[in-house]
Amino acid sequence: MLIPQLKKQVRYIKMKLEENQRGSGYSYAKLGVRYPSAGGIVEYLAQSYGSGYTTGVLSIILYFSVTIVMAMVARAFGSYAAALVSCQNSVMCVNIFSSAVVVVLTSINFMGSNIVGKVEKFIVIIKITILAVFVVAGIWLLNPALLSLKNGGATPMGALSTVAICLLAYHGFGVITNTVEDMPNPPKTLPKSIYGAIGIVMIIYVGAALAVFGNLPLAEIIRAKDYAMAEAAKPIFGQWGFTIVAVTALLSAASSINANLYSTTNMTYLLAKDGELPEFEKRKLWRAGTGGLLLTTVLILFIANFLNLTRIASLGSLVYLVVYSAVHLGHLKSLTKETGASKTIILFAFLTNFIVFIIFVFQTAEKNPIVIYLLIGFIFISLLIEVYMQQVRNRSIQTMIKTRIKSFRGKTANEIGK
Repeated sequence: MLIPQLKKQVRYIKMKLEENQRGSGYSYAKLGVRYPSAGGIVEYLAQSYGSGYTTGVLSIILYFSVTIVMAMVARAFGSYAAALVSCQNSVMCVNIFSSAVVVVLTSINFMGSNIVGKVEKFIVIIKITILAVFVVAGIWLLNPALLSLKNGGATPMGALSTVAICLLAYHGFGVITNTVEDMPNPPKTLPKSIYGAIGIVMIIYVGAALAVFGNLPLAEIIRAKDYAMAEAAKPIFGQWGFTIVAVTALLSAASSINANLYSTTNMTYLLAKDGELPEFEKRKLWRAGTGGLLLTTVLILFIANFLNLTRIASLGSLVYLVVYSAVHLGHLKSLTKETGASKTIILFAFLTNFIVFIIFVFQTAEKNPIVIYLLIGFIFISLLIEVYMQQVRNRSIQTMIKTRIKSFRGKTANEIGK
């Protein structure tokens, strides 16, 4: 059995994740059904804050956050791929694989949503099946001694800092809102998709963490930090286990990049069409919005090849928390009457995101201050872009959705999403 101290800490982190994501998922489900736009979060920001600088800066920061997350996942793909061919110690080898997956998936996204959807379904079915087998076997065969916490374990501040990094694993539920215009029966499908995504991810990630730490000594986890899950499969399934789990990690990374590229294409197209980004972003190189897709790919390649994985993950978490906190605050401030959402739940979602952000800022400033400088740089660049677009180009974001709620068979805001 797990020692009481470990049980307590696992329950604590799991509880914080559940609390945060339950409130956040509820907020996004209500917003997504009331404002069914391919722009997703950008639309919610525009509805909350209007067409001024707040919406513009936050929208550009959001774009950077999604790009950072995709770069992080691409880097993880490169690390696992390099480990499979035994060149994990070569930075060039990791960079080649990281770049290759981005280029291939960009090509797929150029083909349109039907191809993206089919590829995504195929990848998700395979990866969830293999991960489920790994989690069950890993927990069944784990060595309780490896889960022993020494020196008192993590502090509450350290645990909350861990939550901030873990939140990146749940980033996908926000991406779901960008697909609402291609979704059948959004009032039912969107909430189910968001809640289902959060629940499945929570079970798999908590289980995978126990399987890894219960089958691999801490020193080996640190040594194989970029491909630790595959390394943890060796004691359970041998070398074949390493290979299969590594391939699954590759599929998971590819799936995440694929979905985020699709949502980012929709988002940048909406921004450009509404006047926030340069018209190149909406240019039809192959289909609508693929000019933005091409620019996004270039940015991903730059970040993935020139920042290390730890910094990318920390920066992505911070930017992600800034945007999601702003969405919940805007929802609470202006939109609860429109969406029919509970103010108490939305307030809870905002406070948990904001508190975790503050704690993570202090933790990161102490251990990796360059990430804070990068965060400030991203915010400053976003502000400069917004000032240029509004003052020089006279372009700003406009809301797209006003009364489209009537299209859902006359349902009221309170009826939708239940």
